[in-house]
Amino acid sequence: MPSEPAPLPGIEHQANPELRFRALFEQAPVSIQILAPDGRTLRVNKAWEDLWQIHAGSALRNYVFGKYNVFTDPQLIDNGIAALLRRAFAGESVRLPAVRYDVAAIKGTGPVRWISAQAHAVKDPAGRTLEVMLMHEDITERMETEAALRMREERFRSLVMTTSQIVWTNTPDGRVEEDSPSWRAFTGQTYEEWKEFGWLDAVHPDDREKTKALWVACVAARAVFETDYRVRRPDGSYRWMAVKGVPLFGADGAIREWIGANTDIHEKVMAQAEVVQRLHREKRNAALLAKVAQASRTLHTALASDGMANALVEEVRDILDVHQAVVSLTESGSWAQGITAVSLSDKYAAFRTYAVKTDGSGIYAEVCRTNQVMRLTQAQLEAHPAWKGFGSHAHAHPPMRGWLAVPLIDRAGRNIGLIQASDKIEGEFTEEDEAILVQLASIASNGFENARLYGSLQEQDRRKDEFLAMLAHELRNPLAPISAAADMLRIGTANEERVRRASDVISRQVRHMTSLVDDLLDVSRVTRGLVQLDTSLLDPMTIVANAVEQSRPMIEARGHALAVEGDAGGARILGDAHRLVQVVVNLLNNAAKYTPNGGRIALLVVHAASTLTISVRDNGVGIDAQLLPYVFDLFTQAQRSPDRAQGGLGIGLALVKTIMTLHGGTVTVHSDGLGHGSVFAVTFRVPAEPPATPDPAAPSDAAH
Repeated sequence: MPSEPAPLPGIEHQANPELRFRALFEQAPVSIQILAPDGRTLRVNKAWEDLWQIHAGSALRNYVFGKYNVFTDPQLIDNGIAALLRRAFAGESVRLPAVRYDVAAIKGTGPVRWISAQAHAVKDPAGRTLEVMLMHEDITERMETEAALRMREERFRSLVMTTSQIVWTNTPDGRVEEDSPSWRAFTGQTYEEWKEFGWLDAVHPDDREKTKALWVACVAARAVFETDYRVRRPDGSYRWMAVKGVPLFGADGAIREWIGANTDIHEKVMAQAEVVQRLHREKRNAALLAKVAQASRTLHTALASDGMANALVEEVRDILDVHQAVVSLTESGSWAQGITAVSLSDKYAAFRTYAVKTDGSGIYAEVCRTNQVMRLTQAQLEAHPAWKGFGSHAHAHPPMRGWLAVPLIDRAGRNIGLIQASDKIEGEFTEEDEAILVQLASIASNGFENARLYGSLQEQDRRKDEFLAMLAHELRNPLAPISAAADMLRIGTANEERVRRASDVISRQVRHMTSLVDDLLDVSRVTRGLVQLDTSLLDPMTIVANAVEQSRPMIEARGHALAVEGDAGGARILGDAHRLVQVVVNLLNNAAKYTPNGGRIALLVVHAASTLTISVRDNGVGIDAQLLPYVFDLFTQAQRSPDRAQGGLGIGLALVKTIMTLHGGTVTVHSDGLGHGSVFAVTFRVPAEPPATPDPAAPSDAAH
């Protein structure tokens, strides 16, 4: 038997949501047993283990998950449960009757239990039964309580009839005339208060009128008077009494008198009420468990954040029974949230267009900043120091009327927003409500992160396709002049000068194609971590000079003015000279390509404290704000001009970022938008003390 039960079949899930659902399954307050179609046990939860006292690692548990089968259990066969379970596997939802089960029959040590159960078929979309979920209800205490109450009532009735503990007599027309010391001792009434119909004053006000009406009707009909009502004790408390009065007839058939007895049944009524409340709680918990499971399945099917947010607020409103639910996603480091989805009941129909995001300073931001749950009554909410109104938008925002907010946290522990529920239809938010919303938030957080990753994969796939098309174009461009030159050489009629020019064309285009292929191989090696740096202490100004020398032909060919400013101040950086020159060359070439002819490019070196920064500024085409977060991703380029004058494969900046990461440095970009140029900067840590001389035998990048 495996050390842990296999995951539930037939349910699509992601890894973390499965862990969350498993935790919910394990922590369910009702005993749950999952059965395979052949009657074997597939999985049980903690409540099942506690109910039957069959725990992990025991021989009996191994037997239950091994040879045991509900269809061959003699106890289940004898009491008809096995036959009912077969109906459940046929697709029915079957309520199993209460039975007495002795776990000792399968060599268990737990006590004998009275159990009732519900068997529910779990089906696939085609309607085929995959397994049966068996939810047990331990009614041993109820059965024992009911048996005890029956015995107690019988004893009380016998006692009353034999000892006249609380016995009363009435006149034929139903009035109290004869004293009853037992009644007066129980209620504290005097005889004057008790006589005639004064005894009704000791009956609970809610029971008084119906008791009087029934008594009058029974007297008129000469029928047995039997009812329950609450009677006041001397201390002001009330206790439930079972009351029975019978007419005693004379020889002439007329009623001679009424005689009756009151039996204290308060404990029985309270026990029954507790059983009813317990059953209600268990039914509600089972219903909530089913709703949370359904919500989990709904969220797992959503691939986009918008669809997931809309589904989430509807589920939250339904499960928590609230008038409004909101999902807000964090938009920036200022903790401002944009409202992503809202669900409002008809009570707040007029507010359904409200969509003003917070400014990051109120109580919403407090939840996101602390990543802590907040469950507050309206008074607590308004008294909270982080609470504030909505300024000029206050008139448009729906009232809160109590608030429960849970942060959305990604797998790395970062906040991505929050779920809010407010204005509970009945009562205040409870710990149970909080636990449910925390569970939904956990499922939703994983869903939002998966949706983001899915969108990112789609975007990367799109950029990959664009890159392949661009690569094909870039590789095809040199083929036309090479083909033309080859045709001229093949004809054989060209003079020596034309042969030389054709040869130059072929050589130049081959070098261009070789450069493209070398770039591809280089970025492949670097991004896959196949490059080993040949590090040493370097003069940054030498790096800058070598990079400028390599980039100058492109800069001059486009008529740009290049200015080199600043100085390293004698600082040294630790790195691979070849790779760092490659970084600066890529930044200069990028500036040259995306700056119209005759532009200005400035390279600035700044040494400050323990860092050194080399930045390249241009007055070129700039970068759109939507593209800024992706400029260092592979295959990303700014918008090309129709003639593709910039050229290149869009891998240079990705290479820059990877090389800087290998060096423990950073690269940043800034642009005020299209037409406003760009600034790229790389920052290095300046060693506090000279490091040890590198080992000359250390391997170096073979691509150097």
